[in-house]
Amino acid sequence: MATKQKKDPCWSGYKKEGTKKKNGKTVPNCVKASKKD
Repeated sequence: MATKQKKDPCWSGYKKEGTKKKNGKTVPNCVKASKKD
């Protein structure tokens, strides 16, 4: 089962930080985007 993901796989306000294992599958690791100003 392959899915096409052309856009960012994370919700708005989140950014992709590598991948992680979830229920035996590798999924994008999305974390809240924060400004360090």
